[in-house]
Amino acid sequence: MGRFLTLLLALALVTIQVVPSFAETTAPGAERSEASLKWRGKVIPIAISTSLLRGAPNVKSGSDVLSALRNSLRTWEEASGVEFREVVSDRQNVSAQGVAGDGVSLVTIAPTAENALLFAKNAVEVAATTRVFFDSRGRITEADIVLNPYQQFSTDGTFGSFDVESTLTHELGHVLGLDHSPVRGSVMYENFGKNGIFNLQSFSNRTLSEIDRSTVRSRYGFDEASDKCCGTVSAKLLLPEGRAAANVGVWLEDSETGKVYSEASTGSDGTVDLTSVPFGKYILYSARKERAKRSIPTQEIGRVEVAVGENATITKKMEIAPDDLEINYTGFNGQLTLSSIPINAGKSYTIYLGGKGLSVKGTTISFSSPLLTVTPGSLASHDYGSDISVISFEVRAEGDTPVGEYTIFASSATGGSSAVIGGISVRSFSNPFSNFVLDSKIF
Repeated sequence: MGRFLTLLLALALVTIQVVPSFAETTAPGAERSEASLKWRGKVIPIAISTSLLRGAPNVKSGSDVLSALRNSLRTWEEASGVEFREVVSDRQNVSAQGVAGDGVSLVTIAPTAENALLFAKNAVEVAATTRVFFDSRGRITEADIVLNPYQQFSTDGTFGSFDVESTLTHELGHVLGLDHSPVRGSVMYENFGKNGIFNLQSFSNRTLSEIDRSTVRSRYGFDEASDKCCGTVSAKLLLPEGRAAANVGVWLEDSETGKVYSEASTGSDGTVDLTSVPFGKYILYSARKERAKRSIPTQEIGRVEVAVGENATITKKMEIAPDDLEINYTGFNGQLTLSSIPINAGKSYTIYLGGKGLSVKGTTISFSSPLLTVTPGSLASHDYGSDISVISFEVRAEGDTPVGEYTIFASSATGGSSAVIGGISVRSFSNPFSNFVLDSKIF
């Protein structure tokens, strides 16, 4: 019974505490994919509602909301080259839904009837929402952020509240026209939890991933004088029978560190371009592909180098292998969620995986990064009920492991494989639940 209750509590965290925060778009004229949205220029006006400055009832007393917002603004400015021009406004309400807004890009937490209406269907599920207005050419003309007046917020990691800076950093990505990322650990990943998930403070989304950086660079450009950026990796994937492999997720990892740098999905012709990638050497992987008759497992596509004046290209016919393994959830402290697990360099941690076909005898866990290793003999099985298989293992992170996102790979004895892109996030804020410190000299 104890194990059964643990499963129920863990899965409740997936649906209640891991919260999707999404962008709502309103457009005049023809429909346009959000993937192409951007501001016309690099100077973006942002109006800060006085509701954020005078102590909202659902924000913990003493929270420095203005500093949190400004930290988020500076984070995106550094990554994208845009400039946010701040003004303080007495406005409380975001623009009403329609073909045009009021021309003011507002950030507000005011518990007005108009703002609360945006959360009528999901008051207990989302931390905030962003409404974006754009013209027929995909140029953003206004973007409003509303923090959910039904949720609690703080800036000090108070358990049970949403972190203001993490929430605003995510929403400002939508303000810049970015959609959700499928990579866990990305600021633009759909799900992020309240403070207290894994018994940790939810500060991970204060830090942009390399994927967030490459995505916003592809939209707004990069410093032409930089000697480190940027190039493109073009790939064409084929199914085993030779047809184009459409809608297959791919991602790039640095071949030396294993950090995830970029991701995208193939089009109907099986091709994909990963743009704004810093110069360097990478490994390209494909995600597990669901098919009607037989799935194609996660696999390495090839190795490429992104260099000045060159467009790296690769073509690969994907390989078939047994479909007996799948990772759905990552976990920590016994909790299974859809979130990335934040860890610190120089320490070791016990990580949980939940899915199908995971077992101690038949599963091998690995990382592409030489800086992350699985402790031999640490693999253990856990009973979370008959509908899910759960294992845990100890991961050791070297002291010089860079901040960033790292993929967890799992393979079966028969050749099946699955992966969680960005399943582990190395962060500078403390995760105190370490099994031990590898090298105390680095602290």
